[in-house]
Amino acid sequence: MLNLSARLLTLLLCCFAGVAFSNLAAAQGYEQLYSDYRGSLYQIRLIEKSSNSKAGLGSGFQISEDGLIATNYHVVAEAVSDPDKYVLEYLSVDGVKGTLELLDIDVINDLALLRQDNPGKEYIQLAEDTPKKGETIVSLGNPLDLGMTLIPGTYNGIAGGSFYDRIHFAGSINPGMSGGPAINTRGQVVGINVATAGNQVSFLVPVDKLATLLQHFRQHGNAVDLHKLTHQQLLDNQQRIIDSILKADWQRRPLGEAKVVGEIVPAIQCWGNTQESDDNPVKRIDKGCTGQEVVFLSEEFNTGRVEYEFFWLEAKDLLPSRFYAEYEQQMSSFYPGNTAGEKDVTKFHCRQAFTAQERNAEGEAPESKPERNQEPIVARTSYCVRRYKKFPDLYDIFFLSLSVDRKNRALVSHFTLSGFTQESAEAFTEKFTSEIQWP
Repeated sequence: MLNLSARLLTLLLCCFAGVAFSNLAAAQGYEQLYSDYRGSLYQIRLIEKSSNSKAGLGSGFQISEDGLIATNYHVVAEAVSDPDKYVLEYLSVDGVKGTLELLDIDVINDLALLRQDNPGKEYIQLAEDTPKKGETIVSLGNPLDLGMTLIPGTYNGIAGGSFYDRIHFAGSINPGMSGGPAINTRGQVVGINVATAGNQVSFLVPVDKLATLLQHFRQHGNAVDLHKLTHQQLLDNQQRIIDSILKADWQRRPLGEAKVVGEIVPAIQCWGNTQESDDNPVKRIDKGCTGQEVVFLSEEFNTGRVEYEFFWLEAKDLLPSRFYAEYEQQMSSFYPGNTAGEKDVTKFHCRQAFTAQERNAEGEAPESKPERNQEPIVARTSYCVRRYKKFPDLYDIFFLSLSVDRKNRALVSHFTLSGFTQESAEAFTEKFTSEIQWP
């Protein structure tokens, strides 16, 4: 009979053997997956024509017998915006090079379809079923131009807090892997590499978005006008976002003595902070809310952002002139929440005015408050717009309101909408300003 120590040793050896066997089996499985699908993987190269040199790199994968390749839109975006300057090429795992033709795009979901000049024989099938949470999936791509790499990780469902569907992948996607496939253990594509937040937190575009893009191309073929298509996708996207916002139940949250808008929809997340110190005579309470993702159009231009901010400022023992001097200094550095260059947008045109808003504290009858509180709040308001040069019915809207009628208290309200129509912006502005409640 074995003694206790011998039994424990036997048990530990069995456990270690089990772990070792499991790791070996997984390694052999991954090795087989890579061997089976390496022929359908490609590096996508953005080539600058004048120098005939690489200007950008990504990954892609063949999805059909006729040589269709899928990748991210942001991998090929510069070739879309400046086709006279750039050309697209592919490089296979075995070193075969060729040119690529851009066929169709989905800028909202960051996808693009291309075709090889000499189609390969191997391709990867798209999955029709969704993985279960916790299921192992494998990301493939070419990180940092080091060669094709396989990275196992975990499927964690659709990430929350965004207007744009993204799979949360617990694995390390690195630069250069964008546009590569993430496959299940049956070798079917379940997602497309798109972004990383570091520390094993990465994101994939769900494969159903690629299936929809493929269907669109099969229906319309090479007759697609990419500029018109992008325009319509941006219009549809802003309408989807504004509809979801306006239909939502807007909840107010206290900020200082006022009540302001909180998290309107799950895709918008709010954060807060209080700045107060002996060195600063003005106490400031901040609340900032934003959608976490944007639509990538180029390296210098993104859109599809919704953000709003509130700042409550107060001081106990300052003269009004000193308070407003501090107030102006703190509030002098606002700027739009998205990035755009001179070639993308016009300059901002602003309309400024002093506005009055009635005090209507929730739950209180007007006659129950002191007479001085019945006077409207006066604010200095700026409403600024800049037009998209390539999409003239889309605008960035920048709104800023600063209260100016209290001796030592103030409320600042700001929002940015990027890539919205005039009608959508006006509807949002009316709702936004009406939801602020003053003491």
